[in-house]
Amino acid sequence: MVLAATGCNNPVYLAESAPIETQPAMMGGFAPATALYVLPVRRPTADERTALAQLQQRLMLPSAVPWAQARDFDIEIQYSVKNLETQKLVVFVSCDGGNEYGDYVPGAYIDPKANAADQTPPPNLIASAPLEIAAGGIVTGVFREDDLQESALDLEAITRFPSGGNALATPFMTIEHRSNVSQIGLEGIPAGDITPAHVRYQLTVSAPGHVVMDYSVRVRDHNAKLAKPGAMDLYVNPAAMLAPPVGPPVMMP
Repeated sequence: MVLAATGCNNPVYLAESAPIETQPAMMGGFAPATALYVLPVRRPTADERTALAQLQQRLMLPSAVPWAQARDFDIEIQYSVKNLETQKLVVFVSCDGGNEYGDYVPGAYIDPKANAADQTPPPNLIASAPLEIAAGGIVTGVFREDDLQESALDLEAITRFPSGGNALATPFMTIEHRSNVSQIGLEGIPAGDITPAHVRYQLTVSAPGHVVMDYSVRVRDHNAKLAKPGAMDLYVNPAAMLAPPVGPPVMMP
């Protein structure tokens, strides 16, 4: 289902691959349900690849200039959660995933050498407030364009340029601070860097009961980089997990 919305600049609405539905867990209760959605970005032409390489040289950047850039897109994720139980539930929705270079998986950033009491995963890139849903009720929500721009910047620090080279610590620092207020955790990003877009969305719905979540991705494509419907051989890797260039040892191939 594609959720209704209003917008400007000719936004494109991309439908979910399938609803996300919680199921009973083997040890009782209900397990979180998750699904990966990959933004359908077209591949660059030979001339466009050459231009990216030239831009990297001109800006004297230490790493490649991304093809799917944060400035190319304004992205919004709309979701709708239905409570299939006969009692009220408190539900959480989160979005992690990654850019064209790699993913952020919060559980991978637990320091195994830390004391057990300190082995807490860092926060999700984007997360909803607790959603109270009445029996049989439906609640809608949205991860806004500014949320996805902020998560793109966080991902750049986490996946390619961790603060002080400390891959384990960077998610704790950068996600907890909005970049318009504090640059904590972003110190490793080089001057003139071009931020990759957040294009892989690991969506998770958590609830103590049976719920189903529908979602859609609303995109304003400023530089004609979205692929046409049904296109094959897309640019962004659709693998279930994409190890980042810099990350904790558990994620390294």
